[in-house]
Amino acid sequence: MNSQETTLEFKQKIEQIKELPTLPKMSKKLLSLQENPETSTQDLCNVIEFDPIITSQLLRHSNSAFFNTAKTMTSLHDAIMLIGFDATLNLALGLASARSFRVPSRGPVGMRAFWLHAIYSANLMQLLASKVPSSLQMRGGMAYLTGLLHNFGLVLLGHEFTYDFNRVNEALENDPKTGLLSVEKTLLGFHHFQVGSWLMRKWGLPKEIMVTVLEHHNENYRGDFAEYANLALIADRALFSYNIGDSDSEELPERILKNFQLSADQVTEYCEQIMEKSDLINAMVDNIVSH
Repeated sequence: MNSQETTLEFKQKIEQIKELPTLPKMSKKLLSLQENPETSTQDLCNVIEFDPIITSQLLRHSNSAFFNTAKTMTSLHDAIMLIGFDATLNLALGLASARSFRVPSRGPVGMRAFWLHAIYSANLMQLLASKVPSSLQMRGGMAYLTGLLHNFGLVLLGHEFTYDFNRVNEALENDPKTGLLSVEKTLLGFHHFQVGSWLMRKWGLPKEIMVTVLEHHNENYRGDFAEYANLALIADRALFSYNIGDSDSEELPERILKNFQLSADQVTEYCEQIMEKSDLINAMVDNIVSH
């Protein structure tokens, strides 16, 4: 199948969507807070506290062994102070954005696998962003958010194209070594990152997110906001060695590593630091999926 046929197939599928899920009101409010440099912790608290599900998830997360604090967090304000403003806002944004979608929880690309990959990626990307040269001007909060949302195309695929989604899920269960991109190309004629970037554009999300969603599998991408897309690729490939995610390779491109002034050994070391919290992250994912 050539690129023109792939594009046509993709457009035909997109045209089947009668009503695109809109960006939830909660997500809009959180994005507004994110764009306002004067936003306070209380402002964030005032928005989130109207959503009991997200509030309970954040409280459970703040009281988990992930933070290992002796004090029990009983208020949302205290939880935000512990988790951190950016981390809370971005996690709440991810939770709010995905909640209106109905996607099977099981399988290699089910909702549990999506959140598992998303949370690991977000944490690893935020850590890696803190290690790259300051001249790249990468923001830890944005790195976390792009990691959280970069595979959102799978969520839209599961919600709008259930039959196709189930075919992909079944194919990967029967032959995990085939790889998601290969299965998508064979069965669908388009890829989750195309669907995801289209949704991010429709929702008007920051360009860093749109670019990362579209280009996180493209090691040759050097355009606008390439740092985030390239960092997502590095994180995906590092995590794939632990059987997390959908990367088609474990190789860390030398050009990208050089740009970040990181070595493959350093990336492995930072990834291992994240994996040391695997039990806690897995418990957090179970908490998210159970709601």
